[in-house]
Amino acid sequence: MYISQYLDIKHIKNYNYIMGKTVLNKLLLLIYLVISALILEAVTFYLLDFGGMPKYFWYDFAIIFFIALLIYAIPNYTAQFVLSAILLAVQTILIYTNYSLTMIYGDLFSFDMFNLMGEAVNAVTTNFIYFSVLCTLVTLYTVLVILGTLLLKYVKRDKIDAKQHYSSLMVILLVVLQVFSLAIVAYDRDRINKASSINDVDYYTSDAFLMNSTLLKKSSYETFGTYGYYTNLVLSLIAEKDQDVINATISYFNNGNIYDGTYYVEDTNEIKENGVFGIDSGNNVIMIMMESLEWFAFGDGNYDNTLSNLSNELTPNIYSLIYDDSLIGTNFFAKSKTNISESYAILGMYPIGESLKDIVGNRYDSSKNTLGYSMPSILRDMGYTTTYLHSNKISFYNRGLTHGNLGFDNVIGKDSIRDDSGNLVYSKDDLKWNNWAAEEEIVTYAMDYIVPKDYEENPFYTFYLNVSSHGAYTEDDNEKDGDALRYYDYVIYGKDNCVLDENNNWKLDDESKRNNEEFYTEWYTNILNNYEESDPSLVQELVYYQCGAVGLDAAIGKIIEKLQNTYYENGESLYDNTTIVLFSDHYSYYDNMSSRVKRGVNESGVEDIEVNTIPFILSSPGLREIYEQEIGDNNYMINDRFMSAYDIIPTLFDLMGIEFNENFYVGRSLYSPVDYHYNDGVEDRAMIVYYSNTGGIFSEDIFTYDLANFTYVGEENEILTASFISESYNVLEKINYLTILNRYELYNEISNK
Repeated sequence: MYISQYLDIKHIKNYNYIMGKTVLNKLLLLIYLVISALILEAVTFYLLDFGGMPKYFWYDFAIIFFIALLIYAIPNYTAQFVLSAILLAVQTILIYTNYSLTMIYGDLFSFDMFNLMGEAVNAVTTNFIYFSVLCTLVTLYTVLVILGTLLLKYVKRDKIDAKQHYSSLMVILLVVLQVFSLAIVAYDRDRINKASSINDVDYYTSDAFLMNSTLLKKSSYETFGTYGYYTNLVLSLIAEKDQDVINATISYFNNGNIYDGTYYVEDTNEIKENGVFGIDSGNNVIMIMMESLEWFAFGDGNYDNTLSNLSNELTPNIYSLIYDDSLIGTNFFAKSKTNISESYAILGMYPIGESLKDIVGNRYDSSKNTLGYSMPSILRDMGYTTTYLHSNKISFYNRGLTHGNLGFDNVIGKDSIRDDSGNLVYSKDDLKWNNWAAEEEIVTYAMDYIVPKDYEENPFYTFYLNVSSHGAYTEDDNEKDGDALRYYDYVIYGKDNCVLDENNNWKLDDESKRNNEEFYTEWYTNILNNYEESDPSLVQELVYYQCGAVGLDAAIGKIIEKLQNTYYENGESLYDNTTIVLFSDHYSYYDNMSSRVKRGVNESGVEDIEVNTIPFILSSPGLREIYEQEIGDNNYMINDRFMSAYDIIPTLFDLMGIEFNENFYVGRSLYSPVDYHYNDGVEDRAMIVYYSNTGGIFSEDIFTYDLANFTYVGEENEILTASFISESYNVLEKINYLTILNRYELYNEISNK
């Protein structure tokens, strides 16, 4: 009896020792993961210049602890460590990704970027690799893994089988701790949401807005931390909006002002007309988005300001278009990526990824057009033939999947262009990244889509996006670029010193002239004078960049020639009945070219007004008639209102006499008054706000990431700030409701479409 009792006691003691050791070992691995995650969080906040830790630290910590407990529950030490290492690797990758996106765009990673991952990888060059940060993060991660490996070796030294000694008590403990972690998260979310309502005036500066929306990414990240931020994104993917929010969304659009070219003058109680509504009624529309093009691409090699150095030497067609009584936007601003600017000009906003459908690449319901307020949808319903042309693959950024549902009858890319015999023009090798075709060649093959043959029966709307001026601007990246091959000598020596070879490329007519400054173009001479000593690599980069600009100019020349030489039965040319819009998608951020040219420094310009100011040109037959007597010596009209691609659709609808619900479009017509003004000490200026999907809110005088901390172009001004905040509320409210509208496909439920 005594021996049996002794053995039982010994067994119990041994069992309790093993269980205690198992719990301790697993607890050590859990603590290792939590501390490592917090170290990486601190590094994240340091690199992103957020300060110490997130405002809702315990919210972030509870999520880290919850994930660590899930890994802690795995009944195997090695598996537990491996999953911990994978999680820390993902967090490290996120640190570098977010740092890089911040430096390049001012952006942060979000799940809808998964759709663009493959294309984005193609566009990456060493210019976008921050080696010092990358090496530091790799070293830090390696140290953490080594420490974890040593810890794993320590906990496994007693050769205790964690799985065999996984007790019910441990399960209960895990469940209790998991519930506690979730309770903290749920409590914080409930408290934050209850403190604000979507209908509150201050909702868009509240923590609830930052938690439930991705509109102010940096502020949201800084508030909730890495784990909190991405948990909020996941919850927004799977959560359903309640009926009150859906009803509020429908009400918002049903109560939107229907713009008809008139406006109310408050101080005189008058209703006035803007004077341009309908002047281009029934016109064809050609919209050309120019990849990375700057005003200096149309200049003489000297950068001063927007229009002072325009030249017809290398880009004569765009020069002629500008001086053919066009409207020039001297304050046109963009801080966005190509696909975002494109969406602004086609849809009026960018559909922010909230739905799980975004991640799998099926953003739009093909059975019905729920985005019926897009410009091609509106014009298609009016009998227009609508065409989208991209000189890259149409599958790039899923355009072949999405654009038919945006309202385009024809969606054409380099990979789908056919010759007169019906054969594909470009082979698979021609479609590789950087193997850009000459833009003039693309346009020639696609001309029957750009200017449809049935123009007499149906007006047309064509959106053309070029690609050859896309960076990078190095020799390796331009070996097979059609415009670089065609215009390299042309850019340096000019047309008079070049001849066309058997491949239709311009080549120097006499090799003895090569490197002889006597034969250089004015443009190249000025480039050498300005940059050969201070920034010699910029000279070569600008040559390749200019080749893309010259190629696009030649393509535009082909389109204008076609319009001018094609006539209706009444004898009028298509050119005199076509409204043409040229605008750039963003500044030339590859190799920091824009900053180096405009500011003389080799650093990111993501928050710089001047760096982000790019070309906008509107050629309107109606405007030409209206301003015929007011043009004076300059054969173009100036609009210096702060504007962006958001404003293109409302402006065109205004000129074409198309009534529209203003709540469907973030921007406003250039000819409509705005609600908010401020006095800059000289004159009353309209307060126009630009919301960037890649981060931040801008006006021409102020910038902010969070509507709490402001950066001013000039001196701080209380009136300016108050006006800016008020208009920012309006813009954020509109985009937030548009996001809900798109996610829940509510367009067909809106009575005033």
